[in-house]
Amino acid sequence: MVDTATRSDTDAAPAATPRNSRKWLSLAVRVVVIAAIVAGMVWSVIDQWPQVRSTWLGLAWPSVALSVLAALLGMVANTMAWRAAVADLEHRVSIAAALRICLVGQLGKYIPGSVWAYVLQIELSKRVGLPRARAFLATLVTVGLGVTAALGLGLLSLPSLREAAAGADSSYAEPVRVALWIVAVLFPIALVCAIPRVLTMLVQLALKVLRRPPLEHRLTWPGVLRVVGWSALGYAMFGVHLWLLANAQAAPGLGGLLRSIGSFAIAMTVGMFAFLSPSGLGVREAVLVAALAPFLVGGGGVGAAMGIALASRLIFTIADVLAAGIAALSGMRQLRRRPEMVPTGTS
Repeated sequence: MVDTATRSDTDAAPAATPRNSRKWLSLAVRVVVIAAIVAGMVWSVIDQWPQVRSTWLGLAWPSVALSVLAALLGMVANTMAWRAAVADLEHRVSIAAALRICLVGQLGKYIPGSVWAYVLQIELSKRVGLPRARAFLATLVTVGLGVTAALGLGLLSLPSLREAAAGADSSYAEPVRVALWIVAVLFPIALVCAIPRVLTMLVQLALKVLRRPPLEHRLTWPGVLRVVGWSALGYAMFGVHLWLLANAQAAPGLGGLLRSIGSFAIAMTVGMFAFLSPSGLGVREAVLVAALAPFLVGGGGVGAAMGIALASRLIFTIADVLAAGIAALSGMRQLRRRPEMVPTGTS
């Protein structure tokens, strides 16, 4: 008995070492990721503050608070779109878990590179039992159908953006023309890919490439429409966020609200292709400036519009932190309650 116990303890020691090594490596990776996210967020604020300071200080704080709330609601709507995509891919994720996955995972966008938010979401999905392949596909489906919803809403602002592209103001005319070309190319493709039969074929192809079992059922119109609907609501709330900021310095009214919703939807979509923009303003900021400048002619014009566009970015940073913090705290509470859910009578 003693020899067996001694041998077992001796044999267990080497097995424990790799386990401890993996534990410390996992902890180190988490620390590095968190440090990179914090550094990216701090740099984002520092880099934009000199340009946005005067506009920021001139904003009415009630409008700022409401715009933060609108941004948060838009993020929640996007989370529900992702959850709807997961459901149509034959899996179920609770609302609380989906909020933690999406709202904490989106902080990865502050790490240089455009894929880290998706990588973080996939890893968080694995913790709630969602296979990586399904989480990856849910993200792709959400992004693709979100583009369809955004470009559809973008039709609200096309007349004003075409007018801006034809204008003589070189500070944003050329980037807006780039944005309009991107919309013209993307929208027909997005509409075709949103058809459930076509979308199912694309998902099955992706599963085949990933060497994962195919879907047992075709994606459905109700599922696709739920994703598109939630995404549209998210972009609409983001547009309300922008309109509240503009409304603090001007009176854009209902026309300005519709233009803000359409322009913000287009701006966020074509921002993914910002590398196509010439030097000067980024595509996202150029689209927002083109939408806001007509309302701010007597209050600073293009300069004020640019300030609001940059203030919008800062407010999104604040909303990202608030959303991720609330979601993370809810996760910690659930972990603390978990021991109470363990069945009694086990040894």
